[in-house]
Amino acid sequence: MNYKFNFPAIFLIGPTASGKTEQSFSITKNFPVEIISVDSAMVFKGMDIGTSKPSKDMRESFPHHLIDIISPEQDFDLGLFLEETDRAVKAIREKNKFPLFVGGSMLFHKTLLEGIHNFPSDLNIRKDIEALKKSKGLDVLVQELKSSDPETHQSIDIKNARRVERALEIIRISGKKLSELKTEPKVMFFDQNNCLLLGILDQKSRLEALAKLRLSEMIEKGLINELENLKKEYRLSPELQSMNSINYKQFLPHINGVISLDQAFNDAFDATKQLIKTQLNWMKKFELNHCANTADINDSEIFSDTINTYLGSFDK
Repeated sequence: MNYKFNFPAIFLIGPTASGKTEQSFSITKNFPVEIISVDSAMVFKGMDIGTSKPSKDMRESFPHHLIDIISPEQDFDLGLFLEETDRAVKAIREKNKFPLFVGGSMLFHKTLLEGIHNFPSDLNIRKDIEALKKSKGLDVLVQELKSSDPETHQSIDIKNARRVERALEIIRISGKKLSELKTEPKVMFFDQNNCLLLGILDQKSRLEALAKLRLSEMIEKGLINELENLKKEYRLSPELQSMNSINYKQFLPHINGVISLDQAFNDAFDATKQLIKTQLNWMKKFELNHCANTADINDSEIFSDTINTYLGSFDK
């Protein structure tokens, strides 16, 4: 099997509020790696507090990639992630360093480790599908998908408009069922057997407590002011992908005068708890080489022996 990248790569995977960022700094300080963010919200410029984005000072000390690359008015998808990742990996390898993938966007991790089908895309067809949804609703798209590809209709989340639209786009372009196209060979990026997968985990209740504390700290640091400033600088709307990111989606109605601050906080915390639940389920799918607990995360060398052994195996 052919892989696009044939060199060591480290993945630091964990749910939100587990301490990935802090641990990534320790790893970067001690090993020849640079961080590639695997976070679908940190890509947006100006969205700093609500995403727990590393400070500019920390990013100067520890170079990061895939942070602050687009405006909140733009969309970010898997295709752009892969494009920017390719650019970042090349830049890191030119320095004789290795990529350290850090973040909680589990689908992106999965794609890098398990590959992806190279499905076609067409902006005009995508616009036609979006226009149909706008005029007649999502149910019309769901019915078209059910008629053209019953297998895909059964297997995807039909309440997720973006997934339904993408499935129809591929079907319309190719003239084939998406379920059939998925049987074709994938584009592979990394050989998972040659990668080091590090995880950070804890009980759901513990992660929720950490997340609630972090959310309170976000408010104290000025999340509301940040969102108000973003609204002044950009043409924000609830439909934007950036404004569907956790915290921004829940606090935007507050600054628009629709709900109270307490209600926004509770909504954000509920969304975060659901995200943690989803991420914990994703974590079960990864074959981790070493998994740490959040209670040990202040130990800057918790992963050091594992990383030393891993990188040493490539020197032989």
